[in-house]
Amino acid sequence: MRTKASWAYDFLCDRSLEDIIAVLDKESPWAWEVRDSAWYGDYLSTSPAADCRVTIHSYPYAGDAGWFLGLHDSGFSALLRIGTESPAERPAVDETFHMLLAKLGARSLTEIEPYD
Repeated sequence: MRTKASWAYDFLCDRSLEDIIAVLDKESPWAWEVRDSAWYGDYLSTSPAADCRVTIHSYPYAGDAGWFLGLHDSGFSALLRIGTESPAERPAVDETFHMLLAKLGARSLTEIEPYD
């Protein structure tokens, strides 16, 4: 994906991925799904608009590429990307994502470098 915007967060949350998707299914305007990856393990993914993707990964995870770690002993990271062909804009995607994090009871939200 060629991007016009790419950013990421690290955060803590007392919920599991299964609990997070249960809340997102009720509260989010976006349709979320559970996916899996050799790099990140199970993770959550949504596409708020064409050529736009938001993912939430749980860490630590030992996968084919080694360890996927974050800022804490355990927690979550989120990667948000808007492609060049997307009508989405970062402020609107970020506002909705922050609203969802509040509903999850997320804390210690820290912007981090985007990752692949």
